[in-house]
Amino acid sequence: MFVRHTHTWKILSETTTKSKFEVACNAAYNRENVGKVNIPWQMCDASRKFIQIFQCTKCGELKRFVTNI
Repeated sequence: MFVRHTHTWKILSETTTKSKFEVACNAAYNRENVGKVNIPWQMCDASRKFIQIFQCTKCGELKRFVTNI
């Protein structure tokens, strides 16, 4: 029989992703291309995500929380 319990969460990882703009800048700009590259407007999004992963110490259940920042 399954017994319910209150979860005791332990954090496994916290990650903040890079925005589309940061990724485009890193890929497009190097010493050879300075001033020569135009980033398309679709890549000028500065939103990022904060991702947290938790695990219950009692039953091992995983929970993921994603927050847009």
